Amino acid sequence: MEPVNYIKDMLNIVEGTVIDTAVDVGLEAIPTVGQALQSYKIKKLEKRMNTHEPQLQIIKEKIEQRENEVFYKQEIFPLIVNSLMEDDEDSKAKVIIDGFEYIIDNDIHEIERIYHYYDVLSELRYSDIMIFVKKYMPYEMRKESLKASIVLYKPEDMNKHERNLFYEKEAIGVYQQNKLIRLGLVESKVANVDGGDFNEKGQMSLIEEKNVITPFGIRFLIFFALEDTPEETI
Repeated sequence: MEPVNYIKDMLNIVEGTVIDTAVDVGLEAIPTVGQALQSYKIKKLEKRMNTHEPQLQIIKEKIEQRENEVFYKQEIFPLIVNSLMEDDEDSKAKVIIDGFEYIIDNDIHEIERIYHYYDVLSELRYSDIMIFVKKYMPYEMRKESLKASIVLYKPEDMNKHERNLFYEKEAIGVYQQNKLIRLGLVESKVANVDGGDFNEKGQMSLIEEKNVITPFGIRFLIFFALEDTPEETI
């Protein structure tokens, strides 16, 4: 089904009405002054819906079998459309749609709860999500191939260019971890109170802190089906 027809069907827009015409014009917008950005977003939406058409069709069929069909079509679907239009990364489209399917499968109808999850998702880059999955996903949730996929590299084994890239990546990693903490997906906890050993920075420390996934972080992984993330994307 074409994206424009899918959207009109989900929103129960009747053919030949003013709203029907507006949707047609909107999805075929010709770039003019003030319309270029919106046109770009529309094209982005069409591309992402076409890419994931089979899954979207399955979701539509599930919705039409639910008692809360009107709620899912008129309240949740516009949120999904907006997320697909506004997000910068094509790679997140699948995550957005997986969340939509989770909502339907679990008959979730608390609108504020749903918005919280999508608010957090909107602040994450796809690389942030992959760091979150790789570093903080509980061991029991990982696929076997992912459990053995972590490889450690030492700066002393690298040339100057490789070291610069390594340290830059580490710096970005600190920023990403701070973002995960700010969003409530990860928290810092005291992992050990030692007898005054030196920490990894060579400083005397009595308290060792460790970043761990929060209960909300675990629910976030499940909500967006991130425990099923293919290993090759990590």
